[in-house]
Amino acid sequence: MERTTLGPYRLMRVLGRGGMGTVYEGVNTQTGEPAAIKVLSAGLSVDREFRRRFEGEIETLKRLRHPNIVRLFGFGEQEGALYYAMELVDGLSLEEEMARGRRFHWREVARIAIQTCRALRHAHDRGVVHRDIKPANLLLKADEQVKLSDFGIARLFGTGGLTAAGNVLGTVEYMAPEQADAKPVTPKTDLYSLGAVMYALLAGRPPFRASSVPEMLEKHRSAHPEPIARYNTDVPAELERVIQELMEKSPEKRIANASVLARRLEAMLHALSPGRLQPPAVADQKSTAESPVHSSGAEEPGSPDHVPSQTGLASTRPMTTAPQPAEAVEQEHAAASDEPLAETKQTAAFDIYAIQGEQGADVRAPPGPTRPSGLFVPVPEEALDRVETEKPPRRIWLSLQTWILAVGLLGVGLVAWYLLQPPSADQLYKQITEMTARGTVSAYREAEDDINRFLELYSTDPRAETLRDYLVEIDLDRRENRLRLQAKGLATTANILPIESEYLEAIGYAYFDPETAAGKLRALLEFYGDRQDLSGPTGQILELARRRLERLERRIDFYVDPRRARIRERLAEADRIERDDPEAARRIRQAVVVLYGTKPWAAEEVTRAQEALRRQSDHPPTTKQETKQEANVHNHEANARETP
Repeated sequence: MERTTLGPYRLMRVLGRGGMGTVYEGVNTQTGEPAAIKVLSAGLSVDREFRRRFEGEIETLKRLRHPNIVRLFGFGEQEGALYYAMELVDGLSLEEEMARGRRFHWREVARIAIQTCRALRHAHDRGVVHRDIKPANLLLKADEQVKLSDFGIARLFGTGGLTAAGNVLGTVEYMAPEQADAKPVTPKTDLYSLGAVMYALLAGRPPFRASSVPEMLEKHRSAHPEPIARYNTDVPAELERVIQELMEKSPEKRIANASVLARRLEAMLHALSPGRLQPPAVADQKSTAESPVHSSGAEEPGSPDHVPSQTGLASTRPMTTAPQPAEAVEQEHAAASDEPLAETKQTAAFDIYAIQGEQGADVRAPPGPTRPSGLFVPVPEEALDRVETEKPPRRIWLSLQTWILAVGLLGVGLVAWYLLQPPSADQLYKQITEMTARGTVSAYREAEDDINRFLELYSTDPRAETLRDYLVEIDLDRRENRLRLQAKGLATTANILPIESEYLEAIGYAYFDPETAAGKLRALLEFYGDRQDLSGPTGQILELARRRLERLERRIDFYVDPRRARIRERLAEADRIERDDPEAARRIRQAVVVLYGTKPWAAEEVTRAQEALRRQSDHPPTTKQETKQEANVHNHEANARETP
């Protein structure tokens, strides 16, 4: 039977489910305050190790009190289920924003990063490393305030068995190299992940893509992401350098800490927006400000490139699981509204915290795993941000069967790791070579995925430059196809660049007047010839213009020779008949000038025809016909004089 209450909370609907528990939207029946209730599944609640992890998560949340970090309302245990209540945030995660198609401007990304830096500084100063910074754990409210959620896998570095080297916790798309190697984590681990998130927001995709977890981990260890400019040409060089420094493989080479990163981003915004600097975070908030406003956790929804995290509970916000019908839950609530709350208990991990009773008395939790019946353990605001002395970890003795099982699982994992290793550079390059043997753009497009994979895995290989040329050909072919559709009116020309418009005009002449098209393309290349940066759309158009001009010149040469021979033949005919029939010769020469006067390749013949016309006009020749006509006139005049 689905539960309808937990402590003082009436459960309204299910927000999400995960392998480790369920998240509900609830309302405090005493205060009317909404909350997100995170519940450990019943089976895991009885497991000592999972209970220990759950209690560690609560202890982590108690250390944090910041306007950009989750707020903890309370915790407890009811009917064998561990749970805690957090603030319910009305907003979407950055991952959901990206899934909806939102493209973030670089200024937005900088401001989001600055707010995240302030949250991380607060956590790092208290010895807490988040270990799972990703778009799904960064919530964006309507007023653009960022809330860092889900410290479910964050642990106190340097203390406690759960944070020892050898445990890989986190989401692999944004995981730091040292985290992928299960080495000890530091605050710079979170900075690497933040850099990866900034890359994803600007590029619209994670820094790396892989078909398996081992392949993704290997990329974080050895590969370098493609330049952001490949996906977003508007990103300032300074911001791209910041992200490159954050994603350095060695933690020592990364930016020193979250405060330094925030100041550097603020300085960049100021430098690039003189006189118009907007506060990058919530106005007038300092990085150490304390506020009662915090956000709930989030679980990352699935995607084709997503490798799900194996730690932490489900999200405290809506997920891929559909919400339960609110009407059915409301009817059950109405029937049970007069009944007393079910028994609640406090876990032993929190006995040292005093709670406020109904009469305002300060009551300290008694020893043992349970508290009196009917009580919920609220965490007042003043109890947050109290760092307690850690108890030394208990030594856990493992049985022989456990060791055998662990060794067996390790063996299976090693075999799976070996089988899932990416192909070597030689193997992958050979495969690409076979696919592109035809040397056509269509062959390059068929091998595009393998080409990108090679460049991600082996970007420093000497053969990578050849494969990058293949990608250039693919990009040029795509732009050529788009322009061809625009020229035919089959694609929109909205927001078209001036150089694209001029290129379309030039190639519009190619089919019926190739000479004019060639002339316009030469003018286009000459006009934009001073451009130093040939990357991006302008560089692609210029390259397409050069290639189209070469094809047009070959086409013109193919039919020019026969035409030029015909013109010369007609001019020779005009020269031959000029004495007998100067008018016919003149008409032939005039036709040559009219038909081919604008053709560059016929300039010599046109000039010859024009000179002959001028000569014929200045010195008209005496033909036999003219001589005969003059003789007839002369005889006629003579006869007239002789007649009386």
